[in-house]
Amino acid sequence: MTRPHTEKDIVRLVNDVLNDFFVQSTDEAAHIDSSYQTLWQHLHELIMAGGKRLRPQMLVFAYEAFGGSDTQQTIPIAAAQELLHFCLLIHDDIIDRDYMRYGVTNVAGQYKKRYAKHVDTHDEQTHYAHSAAILGGDLMLSGAHQLVASSNLLPKQKTQAHHQLTRATFEVAGGELLDTELGFMPHKAGLSLKVARYKTASYSFISPLTTGAELAGISADKVKVLREFASTLGIAYQLVDDLLGVFGDENVTGKSTSSDIIEGKKTYMFEQAFAQLSARDKNHFMQIYGNPKANPEDLALIKQLFESSGARQATQDKINELTTSAHSALAALSLTPTHYTRFEKLVNTVTKRRF
Repeated sequence: MTRPHTEKDIVRLVNDVLNDFFVQSTDEAAHIDSSYQTLWQHLHELIMAGGKRLRPQMLVFAYEAFGGSDTQQTIPIAAAQELLHFCLLIHDDIIDRDYMRYGVTNVAGQYKKRYAKHVDTHDEQTHYAHSAAILGGDLMLSGAHQLVASSNLLPKQKTQAHHQLTRATFEVAGGELLDTELGFMPHKAGLSLKVARYKTASYSFISPLTTGAELAGISADKVKVLREFASTLGIAYQLVDDLLGVFGDENVTGKSTSSDIIEGKKTYMFEQAFAQLSARDKNHFMQIYGNPKANPEDLALIKQLFESSGARQATQDKINELTTSAHSALAALSLTPTHYTRFEKLVNTVTKRRF
């Protein structure tokens, strides 16, 4: 039996494909205009500045676990999953009005600096910077499909890969819209789990795992189980992220433990707290939650209310429930010990991130 590719193998191979894609695209852009070339250079620099390539890894894991024998031909498809991820990060940063990614200035941030020399007002600088970033994100989505189209897959396999990219894009757009509206629309209980399923699980877990397995020829009954595994794991991933956003160690996670509170994110933990708090505590909670002027004492009170209401524990309980479901689905897939261990490690990586 062929030795499964290691995580390092996959990352190296995917990065090689991505580098070739960006070098070629940047050269072609230069024939249009140096300004267009600059956009591609910013995109290339940013995608190489960070990212664990988790989605490409999952695609290859699934391909090899379900009998795939030519991993090399899946690498462009794995890289396509990374371009989809990159597209969504660029657009998500615009929605969130963030200008950093991977510890460096993102595309919109680069263009805010670039356009500051030519545009007088802050609002106009922001508008034009966001315009450039939107175009960059669009190019990454197009590039994902381009990598599939130019791969050595059989026509049927290319159709499968295109379908999974299209389905993931459709679902994540719905999840992103719901997440955006959570900030100002009347809140509906249970919406946070729907957002986690469609904004996070859809493209981060279901798409790469299903694509890899389909390219290997997975049976119809097993692909349903795999989708269930991916869905529960993706939702658990988001809930862990929500806990880290309030109770994590910033030195470990690199994630702020105040931004989610200041932004008033309507997470599963928020829903649990809102349902359990007394009228008095709920009033205090809502005066602070989502208030950009919240001070350290205010933030500490919100964290204490998350604890005392049982919301933090309820979130952890839900993560445990989802993890159990993921393990059950994993067992039903009847993988070899080697591949089972690899997927079990993935579950632990997702659900047991440090606080």
